[in-house]
Amino acid sequence: PDKAENGEPYQRRRAAGPPLPEGPPAFPAPRDGAPAAGSSSWRRIMLMILAITIHNIPEGLAVGVGFGAVGKSASATFQSARNLAIGIGIQNFPEGLAVSLPLRGAGFSTWKAFWYGQLSGMVEPLAGALGAFAVALAEPLLPYALGFAAGAMVYVVMDDIIPEAQTSGNGKLASWTSILGFVVMMSLDVGLG
Repeated sequence: PDKAENGEPYQRRRAAGPPLPEGPPAFPAPRDGAPAAGSSSWRRIMLMILAITIHNIPEGLAVGVGFGAVGKSASATFQSARNLAIGIGIQNFPEGLAVSLPLRGAGFSTWKAFWYGQLSGMVEPLAGALGAFAVALAEPLLPYALGFAAGAMVYVVMDDIIPEAQTSGNGKLASWTSILGFVVMMSLDVGLG
């Protein structure tokens, strides 16, 4: 069976316009093995890095507001802010991998891919400091910012990651690890309050 029916190659076959070339692009690859800037693979990698980086800004704001609001509201406690930071910190590990692994697979060196993964998360502590200092402004905007961040990640997952997992034959693994991640985060939510 053609596993590409669920993924991007199938969507491209159905689209109007000239067919895409079957082979690799005609231009040479860069020296470190990274994909060329115009390739479809590079576009998907950059879209995912951008979405994860943008997604980290409201997460940092959430943690900053959580700690900045301690003592200013009866419901804001250090324990709830700490639990929020732990939950967001745990889910930042797979986000860093989601940046680093595609870069490594595209030909970047291990250290370069690792540092780009780290850089995508560096916006979070900066946004956290901003959130802690601007609690009065950030608190009413936080639900909208978190909704935007969640929407960006859902879009990337639905548009790129799930079809890519299906076309490469890793659909079941992707489904089971998604379920495992959901169970872990829900357990933390219930267990830590």
